[in-house]
Formats: sequence, structure tokens, C-alpha cells
Amino acid sequence: MEPKLLQPMARPQILAAAATGVERAITAAGIDAHRVFDLAGIDSARITDPSLRLELGDYCRLFDIAARQSGDDFFGARFGSGFTPPHFSAVGGLVANAPTLKEGLAALARHYGWIQGNSIVGFSVQDGIAMLDYRICDARIPCKQQDAELTLAAFCGLIRAFLGPSWRPLEAHFEHGRGGRRRDYEKIFGETLFFDQATNRLVIEAAQVERPIPSPDPRAFAGSRAVIRCYLERVDLIESAFEDREAVLGLVADIIESQCKFGDVGIDTVARRLGLSVGGLRRRLKRYDAPYDELLLSVRQGAALRYVTRSDRDLTEIALLLGYSDLSAFSRAFRLWHGTSPSACRRAARP
Repeated sequence: MEPKLLQPMARPQILAAAATGVERAITAAGIDAHRVFDLAGIDSARITDPSLRLELGDYCRLFDIAARQSGDDFFGARFGSGFTPPHFSAVGGLVANAPTLKEGLAALARHYGWIQGNSIVGFSVQDGIAMLDYRICDARIPCKQQDAELTLAAFCGLIRAFLGPSWRPLEAHFEHGRGGRRRDYEKIFGETLFFDQATNRLVIEAAQVERPIPSPDPRAFAGSRAVIRCYLERVDLIESAFEDREAVLGLVADIIESQCKFGDVGIDTVARRLGLSVGGLRRRLKRYDAPYDELLLSVRQGAALRYVTRSDRDLTEIALLLGYSDLSAFSRAFRLWHGTSPSACRRAARP
């Protein structure tokens, strides 16, 4: 029997609690918060009720726009660094009332679907090292850098609530390239930083997560877990009643783009990361009339255009990130796809 594929949501959402205080942060950055909300397609009134949910794509776009309009590439991480357990709603209650920080972070990973959809949080401990991973698994959401840095910074804030304000992870890994200034990253994430990685990750000393949580409340833990599981079971029931084509293809495309930077986009590798056999993945794609080679080409075309027009990466670096051996091969492909060279496309996109 094939392993069960992550069931992607047609319209992934995030708790509005994750945006508590963002209007003040945008205003403090010297830009018009209402204009940012309008550009992101978010009703600012929904932010005021932390129990409501926002479209995840709109939420990510909100922070991307705020960063670009304010000129602060570190906007997301700066905002996330102020997170405390209440920002995580009922999941924060799980962490705060677990016997140890290790059990609390494991509960965070298992129940993160309460906070947002189409995302994976993983927690593992091995050989004296604990790893807390995070990534959005949906290629339909292209603006992920600010969200990734915000979320890792929020995880750091959550952990500091129990280990003290001076705590820093041993390492911080990011899927994307570096955006802000290195000293900004070091202030929140410590000195050992890695970019263009397979996932967003905090590396922590295992001994630190073994520390007991002060005054945990087992009844509160059980109550929070019951509320979360009830919600997740209801969502699973709704989502499993039908399979959304764009959501499934968005999930597969996200894994393909993630693999491009390692030069391994073979269908066997992508299928394995999805928990499927090669035959199982081909059958799913055939159901949606989306052959793997065509999907791979579409991912490369879209990612190439996004990297060229919306990043400051060197063109050779972009070629390597997309699995090309050199810039000339990438340039030929780009001209074939978009009718112009990467350099000319970049100039046209930036008056």
C-alpha cells in the first residue's frame, strides 16, 4: 500500500492571531498600513479577531508587500521575533503546558495544522541535536521568504519564553537566499546561518529541549489538544471529500522547485518526498492531465521569471538554482520561454 500523500487544502488558511500587531508594525515602518492591506487583498478588520482565519496566500503577500514598500528586507523576521505563546493560540497552550519543552515542540509539530494549512512542521531529536523544521508546501504561494523568516523568528520567540531572552539556536537554515543584513539575522538566529537549503530549520542542543516547563497544567494541555484535534478532523473530512486539482499540482510543483537547487528533479526523488511510488505519482498526475515533464518545465519557467524579476541574485546563481549547468544553457532556455534574455527581462522589470 502506498503511503498517504499530504492532503493539500484548496484554499489554505492561517489563524489571524499570527498577524496580531502587524498594523502597528507596518505603520512604525513608515508606510500606509491600509494601502498595504488593500494591495494584499486583506480586510484589516479581520486582523482584530484572532479567532478568524485569513487566506494563507494573502497573509504571505501582506508581509512581502510590507517589506518591499518599507525597504526593510528583514520586516518579517523583525515582526516574528516578538511572538510569545499566545500568538500560537491553542498550540501555544500545548507548548506552555507540556511536561518538557521537547514534548511541547513535538506537540507544536503534530498540531500545526490548527494554525495554517498546506504547511509542514517537523521536530526530531537525534545524536544530541534537535531540529525544528518548517515550510509551506504550495507552489501557488510564491511569496514565502518573509513568512519563512517570520515563522522561524516566531519559533525562536516561543522557545525564548522558556529558555530565556539570551537563547539562540545552534544553526538556522533557510530555503531562500539572504535578504536582510547579516547582523540582523545574527541578532535573532545566532551566528551560524545557511541559505538556499532544503527547508527552513532551527538546530537546537537536545539538552536544552529536555528542560521541564515550569508549572505545566495537564488538564489545560488535554483541553487544548481536544479542541485542535476536533478542528483538524473536521478539516480532513471536508478536504478528503474531494481532491482539488490546483492544490495537488501546487504541492507537487513546490517539491519540484525545492529539488531544483540540488540538481535532482527526477520523478523518483519527487515521488519519494511526497510519500508515493513513481507509479502512484504518475497516476495522480494523469488524473489531472498533467504529465510530469510538462509540470517540471512549467515550474522552471515560473521560477526563472520570478528569480530574474524579483530577486537580486546573480544570473549564474539563478541558473544553478534551477538545475542548469551554466548560465549559457539557462539563458537559451529563458529566451525560448519568454522571448528575451534574462538580463534584458531584469532591466525591463526595474525601471
